[in-house]
Amino acid sequence: MVFLAITVGFFVENYQQKLSLKKAEIELVKSFKNDLIKDIDELNRVIERRRGREIRIDSIITIISTNQLDKYSSEMYFYTRYLPRPEVFIASLSTISQLKNSGDFRLIKNQMVVDTMLAYEHRFEFIDRIRDREEYLVRRLFDQINILFDPITFDKMNLYDVEFVKPKGSPKYKSKDEQALSTFLSNIHYAKTVNVAQIGWLIKFKQQAKTTLEFVSSTYDLSKD
Repeated sequence: MVFLAITVGFFVENYQQKLSLKKAEIELVKSFKNDLIKDIDELNRVIERRRGREIRIDSIITIISTNQLDKYSSEMYFYTRYLPRPEVFIASLSTISQLKNSGDFRLIKNQMVVDTMLAYEHRFEFIDRIRDREEYLVRRLFDQINILFDPITFDKMNLYDVEFVKPKGSPKYKSKDEQALSTFLSNIHYAKTVNVAQIGWLIKFKQQAKTTLEFVSSTYDLSKD
């Protein structure tokens, strides 16, 4: 009887442990699923803002190339003020980071899910590296912005929510030096190229997030989340 009780106790304890590990696995997968949902929403927002950036950059190029700086000086100040602020996407990798730092990847029994999670992280790391190139271009743009535009006018455009208002009237430029304008136009072209590439990469990353979400949801029964 004692042996039977010990044996039953062992199996009960083992069963409870398996249930506990399975519950932990499900919770981690749910957490990753929530990260993906957040990423998809954030990607939609960032892509929309990036497309707005493309419109502003095209407008600046048109104004300069058609020699209409004075006619559209208010627009130039408004569009240019946003140039140093490209919208940045930061993926929600908290669940993956937790799994890597704690060594709890062993809790995820489906190796394909583990591989999918790591592939998702790897794709974001590639996009994140491109940000360094864009930041370098922004620093170059600042050099021409400081030469061409009046900082007092920029100061009057500030709003408390870090957005800007278009200046009234026809604000004057600090300078219309041809060499500075030419360099400015060249750097804007590079900024446009990077922005277009970012939009393309972000669209692909959003598709990967959706595919990953569908795969995880179909692999695990998360209907009770």
